[in-house]
Amino acid sequence: MTPLYAELHRWASLPFLWGESDCCLVVCDWVERVTGIDPARDLRMTYDSAGSCQRETGFLRDPLRITTQCMEGIAGLARTAAPVAGDVGVIKILLEGQVRPVAALCLGPAGWAVKSIQRGTTTLAPSHVIGVMRAWSVGYSAGSHA
Repeated sequence: MTPLYAELHRWASLPFLWGESDCCLVVCDWVERVTGIDPARDLRMTYDSAGSCQRETGFLRDPLRITTQCMEGIAGLARTAAPVAGDVGVIKILLEGQVRPVAALCLGPAGWAVKSIQRGTTTLAPSHVIGVMRAWSVGYSAGSHA
């Protein structure tokens, strides 16, 4: 099993907990595993609900501000217009009848994976992703991490 899919299995074993193992923080866990830098080092355990997440990070209204700050400012990741397996991003999906942003892990042509409140880990085929708002290259290569 590749480290990428081992990470998805790890996500599936975690409960969704705001400020500990939510959609953004598990993505930041992945970045730390690959790069050694935790992009969310200043955010962990600072919120515990959707409301306090919004107050602390602003993610729900402006997801690109905080994720760009974390991924580029802290982790030093470069943006990519062509994400590959192991890269991370903010994507738009239909959730509870509304288009919502979520942090996600690129699976390459297979689509994206997200930490889900309801289902542990959800993989989304490209046809289920409304759009990629922004993506960052993590530098993971399945061949070099096998």
